[in-house]
Amino acid sequence: MKIPINFIIQIVPAVIFVLFCFFPAWIILKIYDYKIKIKKSPLNIDLLRSPGESIQSKIDDTSSDILLKLLMLPIIPVFLYTTAITQYSTSQNKLSDFIILIYATSAILCTAYFCYAIYKLLRKRNLLRLGLECEVAVGQDLQNLIPYKFKIYNDFQAGKFNIDHIAIGPTGVFAIETKGRAKFVNQEKDNWKLEFDGKKLQFPSWVETKPIEQAIIQAKWLQNWIQKSTAEQVYVTPVLAFPGWYITRKAKSDIHVYNGKRSEFLAKGKTVLTEAQIQTISFQIEKVCRDITAKSYKNG
Repeated sequence: MKIPINFIIQIVPAVIFVLFCFFPAWIILKIYDYKIKIKKSPLNIDLLRSPGESIQSKIDDTSSDILLKLLMLPIIPVFLYTTAITQYSTSQNKLSDFIILIYATSAILCTAYFCYAIYKLLRKRNLLRLGLECEVAVGQDLQNLIPYKFKIYNDFQAGKFNIDHIAIGPTGVFAIETKGRAKFVNQEKDNWKLEFDGKKLQFPSWVETKPIEQAIIQAKWLQNWIQKSTAEQVYVTPVLAFPGWYITRKAKSDIHVYNGKRSEFLAKGKTVLTEAQIQTISFQIEKVCRDITAKSYKNG
């Protein structure tokens, strides 16, 4: 079956456009893959997870989605435009107003869809970056507990969720959930204050309870996991960190809420774990957290 010349004229510009967008990138990636196969990483062990490791992966995926949609943004309008121009130049009859309207509407709708999708992805990535920055800040501050014979682990993978930080020391085991909450620039009063009454978190213009529930559930999960993994019956204290906020505690609670600074308060209190217990629990947790393989080169 002979392909109509008009169809070829219509489709070729769009195909060329796509090839120029994707083919050079594909060639570069293939050359890169070939070059790195001749070497391997000198590391022979997996690395421990860093603060915000899971969030960083989500940021990378979101950035890839943004790039893909940015590349897709002009393709459909260009295809519709070349189709309309080809029909106009090869047809003896002028395009009707209705056909022009269909082309224009389709181009506008496709452009609007991709613009909105890119905007949502940009907002999502910024929220992820906020979460990453806050987890890194808390993770760095937790290093101050090391002189108090604490072990610190980050981004513990627990099936469908993760525990941002785990601190294990003489005063117990602490499951720390970090939350990044941005402040409004033009909030006139108490822009930096957070009140905790034991049941809810009162921000300047909104209230939250889910972080409290999440921290408690995760601490209980970790407590059960430790018992199954080590046969040690230890209480895991839930902790919530809101970096950058001034926190006022209105009532006593089993959950600690703090601003991510001066984590040494976790080392104050009654000694409940022996050095042997700390080592046993740490060994099992480290096995889970040490799962980052080398990404620069593939070993083996």
